[in-house]
Amino acid sequence: MPRKTVRASKTGAIDAVRSLDVDGAAAIFDTDASLLKARGHGDRNLLHLACAVRTTSHRSRGLQIRLAALLLDRGLPIDEPYGRDACTPLFEAVARARSVELVQFLLERGADVNAAPGGGLFAAAWWQDLDMLDVLIDAGADMEVVVGVTPFLASLSWGRLDAAKHLVERGADVNVQDAKGRTALHLALEKEYDPALLTWLVRHGATPDLEDAGGVSARLKASRKRDRRYLAAIERG
Repeated sequence: MPRKTVRASKTGAIDAVRSLDVDGAAAIFDTDASLLKARGHGDRNLLHLACAVRTTSHRSRGLQIRLAALLLDRGLPIDEPYGRDACTPLFEAVARARSVELVQFLLERGADVNAAPGGGLFAAAWWQDLDMLDVLIDAGADMEVVVGVTPFLASLSWGRLDAAKHLVERGADVNVQDAKGRTALHLALEKEYDPALLTWLVRHGATPDLEDAGGVSARLKASRKRDRRYLAAIERG
């Protein structure tokens, strides 16, 4: 079957990549190899664009991996950053495509997990993608990296509690403190999460007597609450 007609232009290359048209992209680059250098919005290269496509089916995920392989084989760099946050293709795969398979492929091809902002952990935690968190951690992502706070504290602050617990279970520091000296227990009390979370945190190593920058411990903070369940939850831990 003959290849369909494609436009060997910057727009054609970007359109082919965004539509995961592997054969069309290959035909364009065969016609004009310089189009591999095409850039999309925000100075994203074609690999960034390919890895940012949200895929929801086995077929589309397979096409995305084939396209990423094509772009890498044609010479695009695997860890090139773009934008203020220096996002890499791996980060796009975590945050936008949300494809564990694509992330695994990029790692197998040599992507540096810690070249991605926050090792991709913040993005995976935001989506509460526990499988993705495992892949990134197993690849060496730094669980204590600080981007304002650590991924664990960020997850807890966002209310992504499944992700927060998973990070603790994978070894994240449950007693890490933010710039104001607040621990997970402090934050859980401020946000008035289910008291059972306090018990869970203490049973997983959280120390209720660490003081914040104002000299207030989580235990003291809980004792000042009208709802006595909070202090009881800490004590049960």
